[in-house]
Amino acid sequence: MPEVIAQITQSTPTGGQTTYRVIAVTETSLVAQIPVTSQHHYWILPTADLNDPTTYLPPQDDPTYNMRQDWIAYREQFNLLQPEEIKAARKALGLTLREAALILGMSFSTLSNIENNRLLQSFDHEVKLRYLTKPTWIRTLVRQHRALIVARAAQRKIDAERLLQKLRRTH
Repeated sequence: MPEVIAQITQSTPTGGQTTYRVIAVTETSLVAQIPVTSQHHYWILPTADLNDPTTYLPPQDDPTYNMRQDWIAYREQFNLLQPEEIKAARKALGLTLREAALILGMSFSTLSNIENNRLLQSFDHEVKLRYLTKPTWIRTLVRQHRALIVARAAQRKIDAERLLQKLRRTH
């Protein structure tokens, strides 16, 4: 059952203003072909029928809001790391995005998009991202593949010695 949670007035391109009701609706969507239930927000005109989904507009100030809510629910349902947990774990290790991406064998843009909730990590990504939460694991990974990481660091213009020193200091 839709519930009105706010009212917003937004400027139109012609200089006028339009008022919308913001509604919350619990819906089930498919994420990676798996049903996930989450609360979506929509904007509707004040005269529109709350129960008519054809009148629902995505939030005009944040069109991807509902998709991100689905991803949050998916991550919770399957015990995947949330973007803020990934970022916190990386920062706790003292690693930049580029350094962490290098060690994990993923691109900078992929890691950045996952951390900023613009991309839902795959299971393969999740396995790699878990290394950030276990300093012992990441140090072991780097120790076992030191030569490869140093070679790739040079290709990506990352100071390998500084990176290795950071990992030696983490607990």
